[in-house]
Amino acid sequence: MKIKKVFIYLFALAAVVLLVKNASDAILYAKDALRICVEMVVPSLFPFFICSGILIYSGFCEVLSKIFRFCMYPLFRVSPAGSSAFILGIVSGYPLGAITAGELYQNSYLSKTEAERLLAFCNNSGPLFILGSVGIAIYTNIGYGIALYISHILAALTVGILFRFYGRKKHCAPDTSMTTPERSTGEIFDISLQNGIRNILTVCGAVLFFSVISRLLLDIIPMSNFTSSIVSGLMEFVTGTVNVSHLSIPTANKLILTAVIVGFAGISVHAQVMAVIAKYRLSLAPYIVGKALHGIFAGLYMFIYLHFNPITTAVFKPSISLSFASASAFETITAISVVIMCVICALGLCIRGSKKGH
Repeated sequence: MKIKKVFIYLFALAAVVLLVKNASDAILYAKDALRICVEMVVPSLFPFFICSGILIYSGFCEVLSKIFRFCMYPLFRVSPAGSSAFILGIVSGYPLGAITAGELYQNSYLSKTEAERLLAFCNNSGPLFILGSVGIAIYTNIGYGIALYISHILAALTVGILFRFYGRKKHCAPDTSMTTPERSTGEIFDISLQNGIRNILTVCGAVLFFSVISRLLLDIIPMSNFTSSIVSGLMEFVTGTVNVSHLSIPTANKLILTAVIVGFAGISVHAQVMAVIAKYRLSLAPYIVGKALHGIFAGLYMFIYLHFNPITTAVFKPSISLSFASASAFETITAISVVIMCVICALGLCIRGSKKGH
């Protein structure tokens, strides 16, 4: 505990020294980070925060837990109630999956071990960010965004299956039915709006802080453009993704690096998760290991995809003129496809298990 406090003190003091010594640069970098928040982060996440809150507080999670009751435990060894955190995590974005997992644990729908297991794979980047911000805004190609999103979700599923062995002999929560308190439409929207504002401020604050600190550090440490882009991505994945897109390397390599960075999510997102789940007293070790594996698997799946579908002008012609409405349609189709994929995998495991039982 003392070592942890010393580390926190040293980090805070170093950050203060950097900010004071390079005040003019810090202000400039903060303005850039704010621009990223306004142009990319808020449009990508805030509407989803509101919609997800409405779904949670209106009782939609009860429906999800019933639909995915048969597959959550066979695949991930997590109570069916955990399906709400996973589904909301893959369609909404950081850090909603972690928030939902914490709330499920607090309400005794998950055991501590199940909640920690769920944290390892339920906190993911949303389709609106990957398809809209990365695919269209950064790479001007919706095809890239779709490939990145599919790789991202496949990596999350892989991590979830691996983490079914975490704490295998520990207590699991009893199989209970979820119940949501009755609220009026006005109450549901009010709670969702307040939580959405608080969460988006947390996200933007973390993006701004870690973006500024990482850029100040990179200014004093001699690094190549390639290395500095990777380091900035490990610190703050939105800024890192933008920096990687500007590298003078083949587009295929950029996409693989982008998949790794978005999968790992960066210290900025990890700080957000620490902030939102601190009150639940859950261990962050499975989460950190899970996100590291997520980045590796996402990059691997992207590499495999590009190996069989090499980038050519004919196949991946930049489509900046593609409307955002079309991108949204792609998002919906992709999200539905991922859910169907989960169901098929779960059915396969269930059928296999029943055959072994006989």
